[in-house]
Formats: sequence, structure tokens, C-alpha cells
Amino acid sequence: MGARVRVPGLPRRPATPRRRPASVPAARVLLVLLAAVLGLAGMAAPAATAAPGRVATATPSPTADDALPVRVQITEVSPTVLRPGQNLVVRARLTNTSAEEISNPRALVHLERIRPGTRDDLQRWLDEPLTGRRVGSRVAQVTAEGPLAPGATVDLEVTVPADVVGLLDRPDTWGARGLSVQAVSAGQRVGLQRSFVLWATQNDDVPQTRVSLLAPFVGPAPVPQGVDITAPGPTLGELVGPGGRLDSMLDVARTSPDVAIVVDPALLAAARTGTDAEIAWSGSLTATAVGRDVVALPWSDPDLTALAHGGAVDMLDAAVDASATAVSEAIDGGRPLSARTDVLWAPGPATDQATVDLAAQAGAAVLVLAPEDLPMDPDLAGGRTELTSTTGTLVGLVPDSTLTTLLTHPEQLVPDPTHATVVQRVLAELSVLARGSAEGLQHVLIALPRDADPDPDLVEAVLGAVQGAPWSRTAPLTALLGAQGAGALHETLPALVDDPQALAPEQVRRLADARNATVAFAAATGEGAATLLTGVDTAVLAPVATAWRADPAGRQALVDAVVKAVDAKRVGLTLAPTSNQNRISAYSEVRFSVRNDLPAAASVRVETRPRKGCLRTEPSETVLVPAGGVEVVPVQVHAIANCDVVVEAVLTSADGAPLGDPVTFEFRASPTIESVGTAVVGALLAVGLVLGVARTVRRGQSARRGARRVDGDAGTRPLPVLGGTPEGDDT
Repeated sequence: MGARVRVPGLPRRPATPRRRPASVPAARVLLVLLAAVLGLAGMAAPAATAAPGRVATATPSPTADDALPVRVQITEVSPTVLRPGQNLVVRARLTNTSAEEISNPRALVHLERIRPGTRDDLQRWLDEPLTGRRVGSRVAQVTAEGPLAPGATVDLEVTVPADVVGLLDRPDTWGARGLSVQAVSAGQRVGLQRSFVLWATQNDDVPQTRVSLLAPFVGPAPVPQGVDITAPGPTLGELVGPGGRLDSMLDVARTSPDVAIVVDPALLAAARTGTDAEIAWSGSLTATAVGRDVVALPWSDPDLTALAHGGAVDMLDAAVDASATAVSEAIDGGRPLSARTDVLWAPGPATDQATVDLAAQAGAAVLVLAPEDLPMDPDLAGGRTELTSTTGTLVGLVPDSTLTTLLTHPEQLVPDPTHATVVQRVLAELSVLARGSAEGLQHVLIALPRDADPDPDLVEAVLGAVQGAPWSRTAPLTALLGAQGAGALHETLPALVDDPQALAPEQVRRLADARNATVAFAAATGEGAATLLTGVDTAVLAPVATAWRADPAGRQALVDAVVKAVDAKRVGLTLAPTSNQNRISAYSEVRFSVRNDLPAAASVRVETRPRKGCLRTEPSETVLVPAGGVEVVPVQVHAIANCDVVVEAVLTSADGAPLGDPVTFEFRASPTIESVGTAVVGALLAVGLVLGVARTVRRGQSARRGARRVDGDAGTRPLPVLGGTPEGDDT
């Protein structure tokens, strides 16, 4: 890696001949002779140590091609942090990768005494071509005892005396220096590897960089019970077995009490009910978690980006609640897992503002982002920042991309890495960061990826070296969350980033709709809802698990199966079809029959929806239908005109949520017939009354029918007769 590639077919540039001057001054001749003598003296130096004093760089001519025949691996740099007065011991392994014998190989150790100023300078040193001339000053050498046959390997140890190191013991000279080991045979370079020496002065009062590490414990892609779909990747038994990813991650957690455990409670629940090996692993994990920072991810580690793009905050709430319940339960003989559930972890590779908003809506206090989500100054990298959302502010944790890569895929940054070269590179990075502490204490985060299969020995060596260097220390996650300082300067996140690896928004909404409909259906049964909803959240969360990103085709098949299974739970409440209705009354009642085949009583209503405005209806009263029983539910209707209308009736819960498919019937309304009959009868009665009065007026009152006498002091006299006096009466 980092080698220069020559394009075939292009001619090499011819060497430009130099002109020899006509005459050479005597002083220059003396200098050339002196340099030659010193060079011979250096070649005659003892095999294990270099000659005292600063030795000028003497790089043999490179071979014709960059593919050098000897593989050089620096296997140890001792001490890891060099101090004044200490000898530097470098052990290197030389392997002949060619088909020809390498005669009398030598290992030359070089130091570059100029301190790299930035993190980019560190990478540029390692990216120098194997045939490049930048290797530093030679300070020691050793020769192998014999030739190196094809495929053979030899381990050499080179000691650099303290007085040859040549680094100054001053308060500000601490930090990284370039180190290289060069393999030479017959005056030509045949192999090379570059690394770093870490120099610490006698003054240990230097700024420090804190390092926190997250170790994720997430299992295989979940598959609900009863679904015949195979999850991608190894099984849980393979993951927790010797050499498995989760077994290695557990060893990583044991390397330091400052390592934070990030666990999916669904994984822990599956392991606790699995094979003997899985149960034993779960017990080891919970025992290791005692006394350290533990984060419980939402149930099944859902893909936050998929949920955000699908607008499914209810599903995230369900996942968080399920995890909170799981960690509060007694496990392994009565000891609950002490974990915080307000930390979410975005799947990456590019987190957008929609994901941040979703995390805030779900009540998260912390969101772990993907490396390089936020642009920042690499030499002032801070693991903690603030994220603003539509509902408030939450803490953002940004893993350091370089340090995380060094612990997971070091070959991407260190050519032909060994534990020694990775350790030296990590300490070099931290030394540069510590020098930027004038802006505030540097605290960086290493977040191992979810699918990482780490090398526990490498992690242990790195964390041990971090603790031993004067400019670095490990720290728990809580220290990072509570860190104060300027934080990382960054730009705002993009509003929405299309992520082809995430489950499509329409598929997320299918799952959310199936869940919401089933929750509403179960609510009608009151206390029986818990039984009806058993397994629903686990099922709908399975396809949105981050682990399913590895198998999009299998994930889609799982979505279809889960939606079908969840929909099948919404059965047992039936609204019987009703016959067509013929009514002449403006106000009438339609009676519906509801059957309940559920094991619990259900409170229901019937809502009718006429498709024309000539008929008006109101929802029925709430009716309790006993388990296994049938009830009649009446619905009042009001016809305001003659019409034939199709009416749709649907069974709902008390709050109006549909509980099944609607039924339809025809309603023939004839309210005018009833109105005309009433009007005719009223008119006839009115006519009869008028005729009776008129007849009475017309006939008058006779003396016999209408007269009566009044007795009194005035004597007896007849009363006046209506309409006149009796014929012949003179009074």
C-alpha cells in the first residue's frame, strides 16, 4: 500500500548527465574524502549497535521495481515510549518473498528527528513509496547470520544506544518521530517498513487526550417465531462460540474497565434462552457489565434512518420501551442489567437531520453518529458535540475515523501492519491531538462497528499503551458525555440523505400501519389486549433491524411475512351483513348483529356512512359483546328526502378505530309518504271542525233547546234567544 505504480508502456525518463566542473577546489575534495572515510567507518560498526553520534542518511540505490523481494515487519519497539537515557530496541522480521536467495541481508534502523506537526503528516510518512529516499537517518544496523532462502524468515534485533538516539530532552520536544527499518543486500534495498518512535521528555506535565471506546454487542438479524426465513450471516451459536465475533467482542470488553458495553437486549434475551453455550456467554456478558458504563440499544437495534424516513416514531418508541422493560427485569439469578436507554446509535454511513429529529422525538439524550458525519478539524477532533432538532438539543458523539480504523482495519492506514506498528501509530495520533489541547481537553471516541470482529490482543495492547503514555489516558463513556469544552466545530447535517441500504419508507409504513391497526383492534378488548398483542412489536421490529441491511432480498420477504402474520391477528369480531332496508318514516332504526369469537369481551360500536346526503346517521352507542357471544347494535338514521342510497357499515372500537372490513346494504327512504298521510288526516279533521261550527251558526238556537228561565226578585222571565226572540213574544 502506498507504492508507486508505473504504467506499462511508458518509457522511463533518461537520466540527465551531469557536467564535471573543470576544476574542484581543494576544500571540496577534503570534504568528499572525509565523508567517504566516515561512511566506511559506519559500515565497519558493530553489528548490534551503531557508531556513536549522528549518522548521516545513507540510502542504498532502490531496486528497479517497487515490489521489493523482502517483506519487513517491525514486530516490537521497546520501550513503547522512549525517554532520555534509554536504549531503543527494534525487532524486525525479514521474509524472502522472492524465488531467489537473498545473500547476507542486513537490517538498518533509521530515525527522522523532525517531529510531525499534524495528523496528515503522520499518514504522509507511512505513505512514502517503499523505494522512496525518505527513510530518516541511520542509527543502527545488524546483519543476519547467513543467506535468506526463498520463503525463509529471519528475526533480527537492533539496539540503538541512548546516546545515538539524538533527541533533545526539552519540555516541548515530546511526541512522535519517524522510524524505519530497511533490509539491504549487496548494497541495494530489498525491503522497508516505516513506523514511529514516541519520545517523552523527563517532564510529564503535558496535555492529555482522553480515549473512550464503545464495544457493540448486536446479534444476527432477528427472525420472528413462526416465520420460515433464514437470517444472513453466522448464527448466534457461531457468533458466541470460540473465535466468533461476539466472543471476541467480549474479550475486548474485558481488556479495560473503561470500555463501554453497548448491547441489544433482544440479543441477550435470545442467548439466555438458547443452548448451554449461549446461556454461558450471556452470563459472562452480564458479569462483565457490572460496574461499568452500559448502553441498552432499542429492541432489535432498529435502523434509525429507515424509521426516520418512514415517519415511524411509534415503532421506535415501542423498541425503546421494550428495551427498558428488558433491562429492568431480573436476570441470571435475580440481578437486573444496569443500563441507560437514552443513547441511540445511527447506522450511518451518512446521518441526516431527519434521523436526529427522530431520535429527539423518541426522547433520546445522546446520538452516536457515524465517523466523518460532521466535518471537523482532524487535529482538534472532539468526540462530543451538540445536535439541534425540531424538539430540542441532544448530545452527539462522533467517533474518530482514524483511531477506529486502526483497531478494526489497520491495513487501510498502516502498510503491512503488526501489533507494534499499530500501537505506535495510535500513540502518534494521540500525541498530535494532545498538542491541540490549548483549545480545551481533547476527548476522542473509538466506536467499533456493529459487525466488527476485533483482535482482542491488539485492542489490549493499544489500550495498555494509551494508559502508559504521558499524553493519553482511557476514560469511561460517562466522562465523555460530561466533558466540557469547545467541542467539535461542524456544519449542519443535510436534511435528508437517500440511503439505498435502508429499508424503503413505504415498506416501513406497511409495517407501522399493520402494527397500529392491530393495536387499535386489541384496545377494544380492554384487559385482553396484552394477550392479543403478544409478539406484535417483536415481529414488526425484526425487518427494520440494522443487521438486515446485509440481505435486502431476505428483508423484503420478511416484511411481507410479518405484515401477513400481524394482519391475521385482527380476527374474531364480526359484523354480520344486514338486508336491504325500506323505510317510509323519516326517523328509523337499523339493527346490526355483532359476533365476538375472542377469548375476552369487546366494547364496540357500529358506524354507518351513507353515500348520499339524503340520509343522515349517527354512530351507535358502545355495546359490550361478551366473549363467544352475539349482541345486537342499533343505529339511528334520519331520512330527509326520498332516495335509494348505499350505506357502508363498519365495526369500530369505542374511540372509532376500525375493527374489521365494512359491510354494505341498500336503504330505500320514502319519508314523503308518511308526511302526506299525516297532512291528509289533519286536513280532514280541520274541515270537519269548520263544517260543524258553520252548521251550528246557520241553524241557530230554538226556545226549547237554548232557552232557560231565571228566577229572582224580578220575576220569572225567559233568557234571550240567540238569533232573536221566540215568535209571538212581546217582551
